Amino acid sequence: MESKFSSAMKCFIRCPACIIRLIRNFGSCDPETLELLKEICPEIEEESFGYYFGLFMGVVFVVLCVMAYIFFYALRAVWEEVLFIP
Repeated sequence: MESKFSSAMKCFIRCPACIIRLIRNFGSCDPETLELLKEICPEIEEESFGYYFGLFMGVVFVVLCVMAYIFFYALRAVWEEVLFIP
């Protein structure tokens, strides 16, 4: 059985415009958007999309920060070798 997070991310990948519309209109849900989401992803609750999308964006931010740290660390090591700094 899938977790709620993975099913919400799959639904976001299937229809990102619907999810963005739901998150943007926080509190007042568009009935057409909700119907379209229920057709695409019947297993997920519409109320929890904002939470799971925020969690996903936080994970993406941490991964990008780690990648930037590794890149700049490697760049510094290469630059020190080029300049022969002891």
